[in-house]
Amino acid sequence: MKNRILYSIFYALITMLLIFSGCSKSDKPASISEKITIGYPYLRIALPVIVADYKGFFKKHGLNVELKSYETAQPMMDAIVSGKIDLGGFCALPITFGAMARSKTELLFLGGMFEDNEHPISILIVRPKSEIKTIKDLKGKKIGILPTRAYEVWLQEILKGNGIAPQDVIIRQVKPNLQADALNGGSVDALFTNDPAATITISKGYGVKLTQEALVPKTSKMYPFYFGSFNVRKDFAIKRPEIVRAVSKALDEASQFINNNPEAKLIMSRDEYLPQAFRPIVKNFPNSLFKLSNQVSNSELEEIKNYYYDKKVLPINIEVKGLQYKR
Repeated sequence: MKNRILYSIFYALITMLLIFSGCSKSDKPASISEKITIGYPYLRIALPVIVADYKGFFKKHGLNVELKSYETAQPMMDAIVSGKIDLGGFCALPITFGAMARSKTELLFLGGMFEDNEHPISILIVRPKSEIKTIKDLKGKKIGILPTRAYEVWLQEILKGNGIAPQDVIIRQVKPNLQADALNGGSVDALFTNDPAATITISKGYGVKLTQEALVPKTSKMYPFYFGSFNVRKDFAIKRPEIVRAVSKALDEASQFINNNPEAKLIMSRDEYLPQAFRPIVKNFPNSLFKLSNQVSNSELEEIKNYYYDKKVLPINIEVKGLQYKR
């Protein structure tokens, strides 16, 4: 009887050791010797990735990261859904949702960039001495926008809220690198855009903000507005959860640092992160707001996806339930 009791105690202890050993293994960060490629675009939205690299947060959480840069977010997202890279960001949600819809690829969403009045993203800009003083004055004018369906929809909603019908303005899609000259040269009367085009236009003295309000959050009635996220292929996350957990921790630490230190944006101006043409304007970027992984809810992700589907920004409906990553 005594031996049986001792055996039971011994068996229980061994079982507990195995359980704790398994937990420890699953929580262990990725080996530094294993190189992880993370994509990022030459855009302000990618700031947490750049800060996490520069401040050593990736290394702190056991990762050996190699950054791969992209001129814009679209080719980066194409690389993620095609499997050329497994992780990247941050990226505007209409681009991410569109890529998921076309490729039938499930992605996880880590954290998010949000827009409010203190952290503007999409801005209406007019010439400094323009006769346009309010949004209502845009009636009959030519407005340049980023060549995306989202910016067309957002602008139409803003105009509608100010009593202007779509047929009462001329909306022209203008490539970001041509926007400043388009406004200065008079081929458009106003711009509705984001960075880097917005900051370049204002920094050159070609334009000024028409309003200080964050117009997209106001018209969408989602405040703050969930603009973009970092993404990981779901199949990769299932296969390598310890890597995704470590990346999430590093990005959260970077996002917290950015929120608490507005001067963190200056890190982007370093030679290794942006082309020479972009570096001088980084100091003029608006401050950015990033929410940590556990601060963004699945309901927020579903709400913004439904918004884009209802507005026909998203061509087909996709399932995003449960894709907002939580550690």
